[in-house]
Amino acid sequence: MTQQALGAGERSHHQRGWFPHVDFGVPGVWILILVAASIVVPPFFFLLKSSFSVPLPGFRTELGLTNYVRVINLSGWGLWSITIFFALGSSVVAIFLGFSVAWFVARTNVPFRQAVYVGAFLSLAAPLIVKGIGWILLLGPNNGLINVWLRSAFGITGVPIELFSLGGMIFIEGMLWTPIAFLLALPPLTAMDPALEEAAAMSGAKWWQTMLRVTLPLARPSILAVMLLSFIRTLESFEVPLLIGIPGGITTVTTALYRSIHSGFLPRYGDASAYAVLLMGAVALPLYWYYRLTKESGRYATVTGKGFRPSRIDLGWGRWPAGIYILLIPVSLAAPLIIMLWASFLPIYTSPSPDDFAKLTLKNYTALWYREDTHAGLYNSLAVGIISATVVSLLTLVMSWVVVRRKERARWTIDVLCSLPLIFPGIVLGIAILVQFLNMRFIPIYGTIWILIFAFLVRFLPYGMRFNYSGIVSISKELEESARMSGAGTWRILRSIVLPLTMPAVVATWIYVFMYAIRDLSAAVLLSGPKNAIISIVILDLWNNGEVPQLAAMSILIAGGVTILGFVFMKLSMRHGFKA
Repeated sequence: MTQQALGAGERSHHQRGWFPHVDFGVPGVWILILVAASIVVPPFFFLLKSSFSVPLPGFRTELGLTNYVRVINLSGWGLWSITIFFALGSSVVAIFLGFSVAWFVARTNVPFRQAVYVGAFLSLAAPLIVKGIGWILLLGPNNGLINVWLRSAFGITGVPIELFSLGGMIFIEGMLWTPIAFLLALPPLTAMDPALEEAAAMSGAKWWQTMLRVTLPLARPSILAVMLLSFIRTLESFEVPLLIGIPGGITTVTTALYRSIHSGFLPRYGDASAYAVLLMGAVALPLYWYYRLTKESGRYATVTGKGFRPSRIDLGWGRWPAGIYILLIPVSLAAPLIIMLWASFLPIYTSPSPDDFAKLTLKNYTALWYREDTHAGLYNSLAVGIISATVVSLLTLVMSWVVVRRKERARWTIDVLCSLPLIFPGIVLGIAILVQFLNMRFIPIYGTIWILIFAFLVRFLPYGMRFNYSGIVSISKELEESARMSGAGTWRILRSIVLPLTMPAVVATWIYVFMYAIRDLSAAVLLSGPKNAIISIVILDLWNNGEVPQLAAMSILIAGGVTILGFVFMKLSMRHGFKA
């Protein structure tokens, strides 16, 4: 009997290997709560502290509301009205285009459906700064390709399309968000029971009457939810206001915050922090409405226990015009990238003409290999992307597992803490991390890649939790209980059972974080310097220096590499039901 017990103990020790036989228990839950709080809370605290710190002579400060009063007096309500109008206009454009395309794809026999779906997913991979610059090359007032063609075709002497205006900003931002609105609108429209639409058709309603009176009312919660989400993300938009708004003399809150740091002899951290806190509050309110709306959408459900077979409306001769219309999503991705590809082969960028074919060269691509800033940007981007993605994936896997499996009420504090960064716009997160480590100089990561890694860890915690949470809830708890009865400890269960079974979610999280980290501009622009610039910052510097051909060559290489990752992410999403 003793020998059998010893044998069982030896087998159990052999099974555990190098992983300690420990259980998380209540102390483990509280340790993870402290870890989440130590990551998320300090940026909030130092941002608020900086916004209330009023500088005095002699490097002294006092607490007060002077920073808020100053930024409100400087900007007035004009800055906020422009920002809100820009966000609302962009959201309306994105919702109208995204939902109309999604309805054609989900409910009709329109052609090119697969091309639209692939184009929408791959558009998530292309860096926003690359697409923004591409649109400037297409619609710029002087050498923009479309404006040049319009002047040549119709003899227009002025500027046919004024890109550097509030209308131009709304159009470009709306086009950039259309693929996301499409992907968010597609699932509810696809899952909608067609019985009500069929009943309307049998009553003599035309397809457009059915859409207006049946489909749209049923999809109202989804439309409003995506509208709120689009409004939130365009409210915190940075790339379009920077590239298109500033040249047109139009300032939004995000660019006002950016200028508070980069304009003048000394950075105005108090003003920037006040802008950041106000913007964070402006984002939090619609985000709260968004979550309330998505929770109450159950009363609009049309998919019940009764089986149904989705049917498609036959558009007849109109299917081909509709097919051309829905191609706006892949075209909105291809058009700016094609003009960037053309610019990458020119020694000096000018308005495209047939004579330029004789000037095409690969020198811009070869020149990139001799630029130190390119090498440093690529190295920093890969290091930041790989480390950020790995830390976020593994940390949120453990946190999600504790939230799902443990029974203590305190475990939900982990999920709440990890969801707080959702109210941090990218530029706000940048200033929050900046002032945090200016105050915490005993942690010497300011000016290194580690400050970017920390920023992306904070920013992508909510997304990692959502991905891994969905993966863990699909695993039966019986597998883990059987392993624990066989003597396996917590780490052995995580390594041998949880990690392999949730690998699709972990890999999707890794690709998502990596893909977005290496192309991010808004969070990195205030944290990057000469020694830690990532590739998006290098592209912005080339644009500011007027080096368009080499900028275009680098953009094409980066867009191509990230698009490959985007394609892999799309395959994982299609196979496992994840959403970006």
